[in-house]
Amino acid sequence: MEKREITEQKEPLLKDVPPQSTQPPRGGTSVPENPSIGRTLIFTVSHVINDTYPNLYPVLLPALMAALNFNTAAAGLISTVSALSAQLLQPLMGFWADRSGGRKFVVGGLALGSVLAAFAFGWAPSYSILLILLLISGLGNAAFHPHAAALVSEMTGKRKGLGMSLFMIGGNFGRGLAPLLASTAFLLGGRPGLFFVALPGLVMALIMAWAMSPPPPPKPREGKIFTPEFRGGLRRAGSLLTVVALRNMTSMAVLTLVPILWHSLHYSMTLTADLLALQFIAGSFGNVAGGTLSDIIGPKPVLISSALLSSLWLFLFLNVHTLVLSFVLIALLGASLYSTSSVVMVFGQALFPTNKGMASGLTLGVGNTLGALGVSVIGLIADRYSITAGLYISAAAVLLSIPFVLRLKGTKVAVH
Repeated sequence: MEKREITEQKEPLLKDVPPQSTQPPRGGTSVPENPSIGRTLIFTVSHVINDTYPNLYPVLLPALMAALNFNTAAAGLISTVSALSAQLLQPLMGFWADRSGGRKFVVGGLALGSVLAAFAFGWAPSYSILLILLLISGLGNAAFHPHAAALVSEMTGKRKGLGMSLFMIGGNFGRGLAPLLASTAFLLGGRPGLFFVALPGLVMALIMAWAMSPPPPPKPREGKIFTPEFRGGLRRAGSLLTVVALRNMTSMAVLTLVPILWHSLHYSMTLTADLLALQFIAGSFGNVAGGTLSDIIGPKPVLISSALLSSLWLFLFLNVHTLVLSFVLIALLGASLYSTSSVVMVFGQALFPTNKGMASGLTLGVGNTLGALGVSVIGLIADRYSITAGLYISAAAVLLSIPFVLRLKGTKVAVH
């Protein structure tokens, strides 16, 4: 049933001209022979670029702390402030995208996020201005994600676990690219060199503006949004949001505190960038493995085993004293932490099947924002006691998600 609906869809998501048409598509190019694969790959590349910008700051934290004179607690607040707009507004952006079409969300999100992130890191003369620019640049990230994720969900049919994994892998590769891009630009040109990191986002925005012509039309829906089905999804969303929040708190605490820890141990920015890049790249492989396993054994075993392994790898990472083992363990940590990204996304879309954009926004936006708020608390603990104390608490926090995973039994997730 789902496959037939996707095949018969007449809304032009990208440059889509039916095979029997004798007129050239707008823009002069044709779609790939398998449009679903082609579209998924295009959105995956845009996800790579989009997710680079919110993840530029971790490797730059030691340099920014010295330049703008702020402490570890304030560094934790950067994670929280970045998430307030990038994550918290995703449900609203998803709701808006479901109603008004999506080219302006994808194109505008890429352009806004890239330019303001570059100004934040390359120009901001004070800590407060840095926070303001990051808060506004997060609007671009919030605009992009829900609509793009909803379109990919429609393209991939019954294989949503694998399809969403391919899309989410783009985000992981973008995160992996971020520390390498940021450290290279900073080491070559100092803070002014960071202005150049805006170029990939601006180029990709132009590509998507061309590729999504004509734009996807709005999808007006009759009746009320807050239907009994929607309210039922909200009632069942509490456990899922708690799982997402606890996992995201651990992930963001690692990204915030590990670069500061390694700087205190006198490791170079280049080595720290390599460490963070490896974590994200390993996470992309873990994401595919997690999505594929969820298609086979179900999502709950993947979520539980991921929590157990993430806590173990982080604990071991804090207790090894060799560089090689540190890199091995950070790779294992990244693979386990990010192995559930597509799983929780599909859970969220199953809760709100008729509002997939808003479902993606709720799952990622609210859950990740709650986790980001926890990072501020961990930052205060790290500043008061020690960075390792904050990371130990993070290792314990991900274990607390397991009881809430067990409570997800009322949700049926079709990932096959």
